[in-house]
Amino acid sequence: MSKEFNAKRRPRGAKPRGGGAPGKSSRSDPPKISSMNSVNTTKKTSMKSPNPNYRKPSSKNSSKNLRSANGSEGSGHSQTQDKSFQGRDQGQEVKVESKIYNLPLDRIEPHRHSGVFLSRNRFDAIQLLTRNTSSSSDDYGERRIFSDFRGKRSEFRAWSPFQSKLAAGIMGGACDLHLKSGSKVLYLGAGFGRSVSHISDIVGESGMVYAVEQGPWAGRQLTSLANSRSNIVPVIEDATMPYKYRLEVPACIEVIFSDLPQADQIRSLMLNARHFLVPGGHFVVYLQAASGNDGASNKEAFEVDKKLLREHQLEPIELVLLDPFKPGYALVVGVSTRKDVPF
Repeated sequence: MSKEFNAKRRPRGAKPRGGGAPGKSSRSDPPKISSMNSVNTTKKTSMKSPNPNYRKPSSKNSSKNLRSANGSEGSGHSQTQDKSFQGRDQGQEVKVESKIYNLPLDRIEPHRHSGVFLSRNRFDAIQLLTRNTSSSSDDYGERRIFSDFRGKRSEFRAWSPFQSKLAAGIMGGACDLHLKSGSKVLYLGAGFGRSVSHISDIVGESGMVYAVEQGPWAGRQLTSLANSRSNIVPVIEDATMPYKYRLEVPACIEVIFSDLPQADQIRSLMLNARHFLVPGGHFVVYLQAASGNDGASNKEAFEVDKKLLREHQLEPIELVLLDPFKPGYALVVGVSTRKDVPF
């Protein structure tokens, strides 16, 4: 090549070699979004009003225009409609408040059994209650309810059928337990005195409950219970030997409750009935189905025990299964058929 040709030749731009960051080139590319920016700016400027004093009408003005367009009757109708909705909302609030705060949580109702009550709660199941006659604040940790009943402020004690066979019999539908105010009751196998304390509430101050229990561990509990209840007399003796406490229990008992081991149940009930039960008096005994029945809860499983009661002049009147509170147990209510005066 000649020197003239090399002088006229244009120099090439230096190309980046190895390691250069991508997108960073020495050449300046023309901007590609300039046309788009120009289009966007033209769109925005085209939406603006040429009149700088123009203002967007407010919602208040639009509502006024609508009211003026509809006339005076339309405006009056809307005002009355707003007032009606406002009054309706206010009435609903008052109703909800009275439902939650003014109504009592527990509604007390009398049960068909004398001295027993029912508590109906919106949050809990139906509970058995007895009106408290004790001076103690706590007998065995039961729940206590204060409520107005027949215009009088009263305290009631919850009676759980899972902790008391007698309460389970009431929940099971026993017709008559022959308990009333002023009754004289003998309870064989009183235990810690849970059922005894509720019977004490039922018979009241004019009645009397003689609680027989052999174990000294239960005797201490019965003694402390008798300190706060004047109508409970603890008898710490063996219920199978009624002659040992014949001087402590009078021979004018109207109802006998028997909750003893099954081996001594009917015999002990018969002996105590002959000593203390008045002619025509009633008894309540708790029977357990034989183990051969595999815990079957049917009335036929207790036919042998009922026959044995009849042989001892104790006529069964009613049998109530204690399921599901006490599976395998039954409550039997009966009457004594002895004609002579007990000795």
